[in-house]
Amino acid sequence: MFIDSHCHLTYEPLVNNISKVVEDCEKSSVTKLLTIGTNIQSSVKCIEISKEYENIYSSVGIHPVEAHIESDKKDQVQKLYQSSNKNIGYGETGLDFYYSTEEKKCQIDLFETHIKFAVEDNSTVIVHTRDAEEDTLSILKEHTKNSNLRVLIHCFTGSMQFAKSLLDIGCYISFSGIITFKNTTEIQEVAKYTPIDRVLIETDSPYLSPHPLRGKKNYPQNVILVAKRLSELKKIEITEIGKKTSANFLKVFNL
Repeated sequence: MFIDSHCHLTYEPLVNNISKVVEDCEKSSVTKLLTIGTNIQSSVKCIEISKEYENIYSSVGIHPVEAHIESDKKDQVQKLYQSSNKNIGYGETGLDFYYSTEEKKCQIDLFETHIKFAVEDNSTVIVHTRDAEEDTLSILKEHTKNSNLRVLIHCFTGSMQFAKSLLDIGCYISFSGIITFKNTTEIQEVAKYTPIDRVLIETDSPYLSPHPLRGKKNYPQNVILVAKRLSELKKIEITEIGKKTSANFLKVFNL
């Protein structure tokens, strides 16, 4: 049993082939999917998809790179979340200073709003962080002090020290197909280091196809390739990786 904890079923080529995606997942023992909202429009679509398929859950949120476009719609996020019991998380949200720090204040405000909603609804926040380790950690430390907040760091690409600091405050860490790439030794070391009871796996499909499928569109069924590499790194049987990461998914999302 494997779970893809982060995919984008609202994006091409997945959105027009969801029945086939689900069928292919079943053949590969991928039993559950979480489709992630990145703006109001995609969040609405995620909810529609999750209502149609029993084994698909949804999240709602505004991605940090869209913060300057949709920050005035942030109050809609909580209303959307509360509209369906298939919604299990807020996000993806977070901070992304890779291209620019011009929208930093806007991103931080939006990130903290998502966190506030997650605390109010006893939910989980799904965090995207890129070139923003210090600010991300500072915000999460502040908001995990005296709250029931559950935090999942999606598609981890940071440093070992960042990972250790996140684990210290109770975060879960999800690894994608990036750990199958030859030149990602530091991230692979983080995957080895992270306790198995804090690890999730994901595809981030249709992006980040794992080796040997790099350059092609990614699909949720390929999460088994992430599991296989994690199995090799941790020297744990792949069936056990499936069991543990699936149990972690259920725990972090309070299912």
